[in-house]
Amino acid sequence: MLLPTRLSLVAVFAVLAGCASQSTVPAGPPGKHLVYRDGSGNVIRQFDYPDDAFCRRVEALAGRAARCQAEPAAGMQARATLRYNPPGVLVQGHYADMARCRADTSSMSPGVELINACSAQ
Repeated sequence: MLLPTRLSLVAVFAVLAGCASQSTVPAGPPGKHLVYRDGSGNVIRQFDYPDDAFCRRVEALAGRAARCQAEPAAGMQARATLRYNPPGVLVQGHYADMARCRADTSSMSPGVELINACSAQ
């Protein structure tokens, strides 16, 4: 499951670098929390972006397992802080549990830096 995480972070990096087209932003209710679910619909991770537009650009590249929503997901037990360079944006990541957090942050994609390691939420 580490490969989808790396691909998601690569997608985020591409968006932040300005490679995403605004025309690919899907319509839907506003939200800045990008929530990832597993095949059973259980929340596994969430990233908090600065605003809805930013979240929608990432959502367009992240795939069907991720959706922006207005309210944060319930039940997250761990968190970590990431920095995406460029443009130097700090993003709070929330994870279903400490094991998921550690697995997802054990190696970062180019342009993504772990600022604050996994901790209990």
